[in-house]
Amino acid sequence: MSYPLTPNGVKLKQTELFQLSDDQLQDVAVEMSTDLKSWVLANFQVTQEQQDYYEAMDEGYRLILGWQAATTILNRNYFEFGDVPTTFTAEQKKARTTTLEFNGNASYSPGTGWQGSASVSLKFTL
Repeated sequence: MSYPLTPNGVKLKQTELFQLSDDQLQDVAVEMSTDLKSWVLANFQVTQEQQDYYEAMDEGYRLILGWQAATTILNRNYFEFGDVPTTFTAEQKKARTTTLEFNGNASYSPGTGWQGSASVSLKFTL
């Protein structure tokens, strides 16, 4: 199902993903980690402004976002997706910033498998 690229839409998509089996969720995480842009555009309803903003990001930064999103999803933790500014001046548009905050840990034991936790916060500022 496709959701709007809003804080609530991202939360709904994550809830949907958490209904998947571990193997299915891992497949989604691999997609996210290798090409988050395509995954986002296929799974969310985006405005032209959102698409332009996302495509203008440096590829290296998009890779970081993909890896962190995949890590959080694999741990079945929700990540916070901030409000995307919808109105701004031309000067603010040039100065806008996307900030990613990530905290996490993971461990593996043959007896218990892997366990972990992660938190991600994505914020957009003008």
